[in-house]
Amino acid sequence: MMIAELQETAELSLGESFLKSLSLLEQAHRRLHDVVKDDLERGGERSLTGVQALLLYEIGEGEAPASVLRARGAFAGTSLSYNVKKLQEGGYLIQTRSEDDKRTVTLRLTERGLKVRARVAKLFEKQANALEPTASVRPDDLSQLNKTITRLERFWSDQIRFRL
Repeated sequence: MMIAELQETAELSLGESFLKSLSLLEQAHRRLHDVVKDDLERGGERSLTGVQALLLYEIGEGEAPASVLRARGAFAGTSLSYNVKKLQEGGYLIQTRSEDDKRTVTLRLTERGLKVRARVAKLFEKQANALEPTASVRPDDLSQLNKTITRLERFWSDQIRFRL
């Protein structure tokens, strides 16, 4: 961090730091979508959004129940439904309903979807290898970030669960 950034952080109250963190998390998440979309476009894939490509990545190489993706919180219910529909129409995934419970939907990538997923995985690997030499982000920095984000997620889950 730059000295000015350290001084600014030290001068912020807990509430101000919290609000700044929320803003930074949101900005970073949006930027991730932009980076994924840019990489897809460079590879000639222009029909997907960054959100849709990340959804394909999250589904993985096997089958994933839509409810699990929704429960992870990365994709809001209506957004998930819309994007699943668009990805199915585009030939990226197959959606099947359970014979026992028609509300249960399982998602599986097609060959086209698997290619996009592999491209996103390759992008993430390339970025992970470039973090330290390019952005001075060390493994312990990420470890601390992951601990903090996990604690925030647990805090927010408890707010809902226990109606705090």
